[in-house]
Amino acid sequence: MRGRIPRIPASLGLAVIVATCSSVTEVTTAELTSVVERDGVAFTGQAIPDPVLDRLAANRVVLLGETHHLREHYEFVAALLRALHARGFRQLLVEWPHMADWLLEDYVSRGQIAPNWEPPLSLGQPMFAAIREFNDTLSAADRVHVRAIDVNLDEYGGAPSFRDLMGVVGRFLPTAGPITAFLAADYGSSAAQTQAIESLQASLAADQTTLTAAWGAAWYDTVVEMAEIERVSIGIRAIRDTDYDRSVRMREDVIKQLADTRIGAPPGRTVINIGSTHAQKKRFRGTELEWLGDYLVHRSAVVDGSIIVVAVGAAKVELEPGAGGTPYDILDTSPANELFRVMIETWPGQTVFLPFGDPVFADVGVPMNFEETIYVVAPRTHYDGVLQFALAHRVPDE
Repeated sequence: MRGRIPRIPASLGLAVIVATCSSVTEVTTAELTSVVERDGVAFTGQAIPDPVLDRLAANRVVLLGETHHLREHYEFVAALLRALHARGFRQLLVEWPHMADWLLEDYVSRGQIAPNWEPPLSLGQPMFAAIREFNDTLSAADRVHVRAIDVNLDEYGGAPSFRDLMGVVGRFLPTAGPITAFLAADYGSSAAQTQAIESLQASLAADQTTLTAAWGAAWYDTVVEMAEIERVSIGIRAIRDTDYDRSVRMREDVIKQLADTRIGAPPGRTVINIGSTHAQKKRFRGTELEWLGDYLVHRSAVVDGSIIVVAVGAAKVELEPGAGGTPYDILDTSPANELFRVMIETWPGQTVFLPFGDPVFADVGVPMNFEETIYVVAPRTHYDGVLQFALAHRVPDE
């Protein structure tokens, strides 16, 4: 799960073997190598191969489970959206605090609400800047939209606080209306925050007709949704230190709801970029709960099964100057039959997409090294495929 904004410490540990059951049978190196050689699709240069695009575009939703803060990943997502644009993809959902939802959209459309704001480098500035440049070439009706689908945590932002962003909205609107009283209220404790946000919600509901006429329906709905997600976020923030598992469950429920809402509305087909823990179709990492991928694949009526889930990582990670964490190399910490090791040894120096279509990915245990923790799992249970960079660079925190 993503850490704080703007500083996000990495959490790399020693290699640990985790099996799905005590009697799991592991794949042999020879068998896994044969499948990787046959099914892997290696990239040539920067272009995304047509077989990869065809495989992804066959779905309404492409869910990417990222390893956070890798420059090459951000560049890939922007390139993917450009390539999928002709196939109807018009929306990117990201693991950003909901309070910045309108801010990201303003950025990629070169709006004038916050013209001097830049997303943090560690949270995808190269990706958002590339989408903005691509949007410059498109008509307003064809632009790629970027939407935030996470709750508001204390350390999240790209801006100092929820109230600061609500203040920007209030200054932009023709009249601030009840936002003025909200900004003047005490916001120092969870109880004070709840009282202030509920008072704002009551005023928004009471003055709906007047405010809709003054702000327009779209901005009225935006402020109402901002208030509602912040109200839920207050409760999540209040228990993170005392009941972390419950806070994670509550957070994931909001992410699911926002994802369904965004996918079910125009402008079109959707790419979701979120941490690989959130993306998993069945839990094998993190708190025991139904993650976003699990929900979208198995229960979302909006998605209706038209989704592909791809884990994205790197065989080797180096640190750019100022970046936190430690570098790592799959070859240093993986056994011979570890999936990502076999991929890099089969396709040295290349980005590779590997679908999990072969029965081996469903029938036996395959070691998978996620940032120096090795899990022995049936990969198809958790993802539909994996994209691996030969080398990626962790960008500095800001």
